[in-house]
Amino acid sequence: MDWAQMTGALISLVGVPLGIVLGEFLRRRQRAEQFAAAIFAKRLEAHETLLNILFDSYQIATEVIDNPKLSAADRHELISAAIMPVAEHTTRSVLYIDEELGAHCTALFMGVEDLRDLPEGEREVRLAHFRREWKETRRMILEDSGVKKVNQLFRAINRPVITSPVIERIRELRREQD
Repeated sequence: MDWAQMTGALISLVGVPLGIVLGEFLRRRQRAEQFAAAIFAKRLEAHETLLNILFDSYQIATEVIDNPKLSAADRHELISAAIMPVAEHTTRSVLYIDEELGAHCTALFMGVEDLRDLPEGEREVRLAHFRREWKETRRMILEDSGVKKVNQLFRAINRPVITSPVIERIRELRREQD
């Protein structure tokens, strides 16, 4: 057997198993990508529903904070009604919503019913804290859902020029807050 025949046989011996392994790797990767698309769609739906529930709960919390006519019992009942749908949804959607994020969202409105009973200075501090947590919650949902990364990708592809005096002022305020 000459050198060329030995090289051909050696390449065949290595090439066939390598081809099988590479084919299996690519097949599994394709299957994982198809599975990921289905999971992403479910995650997006779960996070979108969570955000809608949170907006409804935020409206209830705002009513509890702003309405001086509500009794302590009424405030407690309203906040409980705001918290329960959040807790139920995050529990049902545990496959798609991070458990820690779900716990944070559930706890977000806890204690809001007591703000009216606090001295004015402490009330303002706790109210500012609640509003920061509300903003942070929305940010975390955008990140956990994957929407933030997708939007960044779209911006990188499109490179849109989005600007106006209002937008520039918003950007200034954000920089000042950071």
